[in-house]
Amino acid sequence: MSDQDSRTRSQSVADTLRERILAGEFAPGTRMQEIALAEELHVSRTPIREALRSLAEDGLLDYAANRGYRVREFTARDIVISFRVRAAMEGLGCRLLAEQGLSEEQLQRLDAILEHGDELLANGDYAANEYALWRELNRSFHVALLKFSESVLLTKIARDAMTLPIVNHGAFHWYRPEDFRRSHEQHHMIVKSIREHDGERAEWWMREHIRAAGEIVAKHL
Repeated sequence: MSDQDSRTRSQSVADTLRERILAGEFAPGTRMQEIALAEELHVSRTPIREALRSLAEDGLLDYAANRGYRVREFTARDIVISFRVRAAMEGLGCRLLAEQGLSEEQLQRLDAILEHGDELLANGDYAANEYALWRELNRSFHVALLKFSESVLLTKIARDAMTLPIVNHGAFHWYRPEDFRRSHEQHHMIVKSIREHDGERAEWWMREHIRAAGEIVAKHL
């Protein structure tokens, strides 16, 4: 296997494990055992080892000599701060997008995400099997805006703040129907403000959107 193939395999393994950690499949404190993971994912221990090292650098795992890697335990304070960081960074990103403007293709991408949310709301089904759909819709919305900002630094800080399992996965399980509606209405207002080149309003709506989500999470911690 070439060095490029090896890096690609390690990245693929890291992506898989990251998604599973963020989805809550590995509880905080769980030891990540190389041999068991290698057998489960049908790869050698080398890409597993490199993937675990990468996830530790991302802050999702803790490493201790002679004890290996464990899923990091985030405190309530970590989570509250992560929402404050996201609000600041993503709010700034929306202001910049409103000021610089978006292409028609980018606006169509956001409109498609909004329409998907409209359909979920019209369906009126907030059962457990819908949470994954809302999580993916919300993730697509925020990631798209970060990508459109074309700011490597802003995107890295915001994405690092998003990589907490309870933030990425658990929040929607605490949402009531009115919370889903409010959240999606805020998505609409964010896009409307960006489309109208109103940077101040775009930033305010994004900050308010993330603040409200943070309050729901904090209430259940």
